[in-house]
Amino acid sequence: MQILFDEVPCNVDAGTIGEAIAGARDLARERGRLIVDVTVDGSRLTEADLASCRRHDEAAGIIRFTSADPVEIVAHTFEDAEDALAEADELQQKAAELLHSDEHTVAMDTLGEAVSIWLSVQEAIVKGAQAIGLDLDTVHVGGESFQDMIRRLNECLKAVRRGLQDRDEVTLADTLLYEFPQIVEQWRGLLRDLRARIA
Repeated sequence: MQILFDEVPCNVDAGTIGEAIAGARDLARERGRLIVDVTVDGSRLTEADLASCRRHDEAAGIIRFTSADPVEIVAHTFEDAEDALAEADELQQKAAELLHSDEHTVAMDTLGEAVSIWLSVQEAIVKGAQAIGLDLDTVHVGGESFQDMIRRLNECLKAVRRGLQDRDEVTLADTLLYEFPQIVEQWRGLLRDLRARIA
């Protein structure tokens, strides 16, 4: 079985795909890299393939591992997250307008999309920081720590939940129109700061 790491043959002792993956992960760790793509005999492995124990026991002719610098990946992820927050802001504004127009069902769907983006952004920040060893407890934006920013966001999300539960569309729309934009800007500032730190 031939194993290529970034198109260069490597000495990974493996008889199965699973052994090759384990060896390549160790090699990537030693080199400070992350594996971003695996192809086996010309076919790209999906996330499901990588998680499948059945595929791990198979043999192969040629396995190619492509790696990348984790800092570059995380910086790109943070840039995407900043763009996603701009989209969340637009969705929140649209949801508020829909509430004012008594289009409650569409407003709830739109709001659901925005909340989903917020959850993804939080996860991207935490996992990205872990991947490169960045301590988020040392990060401050506008005098607020990362934990303060999470608390402030959660308070806004709770206000949204209360507005939904109480069917208080006026308070809900006000929260979306007047409180969330400041939080969006703060979090976008956080992402810009994180990118500057790791550049």
